[in-house]
Amino acid sequence: MILCLSDIHLGSPICQAELTLKILEDCEYDKLIICGDLLDSYNIHRLCKKQWKVLSALRKISKTKECIFIKGNHDKSLETVSALLGFDFKLEHIETINGKKFYFVHGDRWDYIIQLRPLLTEIVSGIYYFLQKIDKTQKFTRKLKKKIKTWRSSADKVMERVANHGKFLDCHVVVFGHTHMPEHKKVNGIECVNLGSQCDLPVTYCKISNKGNITLKSLDKY
Repeated sequence: MILCLSDIHLGSPICQAELTLKILEDCEYDKLIICGDLLDSYNIHRLCKKQWKVLSALRKISKTKECIFIKGNHDKSLETVSALLGFDFKLEHIETINGKKFYFVHGDRWDYIIQLRPLLTEIVSGIYYFLQKIDKTQKFTRKLKKKIKTWRSSADKVMERVANHGKFLDCHVVVFGHTHMPEHKKVNGIECVNLGSQCDLPVTYCKISNKGNITLKSLDKY
């Protein structure tokens, strides 16, 4: 059994570390795959106690289970984390499960707004993180992020591009994150799983059985 999570964003004020820890500790699995953005580049030096517990749990898990950490666009302080915790990050991962070829990746390289307009992305991200700090309930910032991710169907376009790349690699399934929009559907004949995030409620993740069957799951505080 494989447990897959994405977009934990340790350091962010809206990271749901308590729920992430519950998933990591309560689920049954043999392998763990984090599909990018384990860290939050703008708040990496502001991890709270609960977020440090997530890192500690990951270090403990990595000693007894196979763990694969994929680099996301917010994972910009990897040298420190790698040195302290011994995590190795990779850009992508491919493996075959019961005859189905899976492609695991973060997904940011197919977000053309980030790729073609990096300065604009940095400015918008800075404004967004400032709003996170003053929006104590996080209701406004979550709604704002959903609007940004669905603007001009950007999340759907990212999924389609990831699916097409997976098809190019002769994969049957693509598993990714980045857009924070959890979804499990077929695109151009490719089974696509967007893992959502560990920031927005409910948090979402998926489990992949030894037969290659995928279950997209969620966990809420209430």
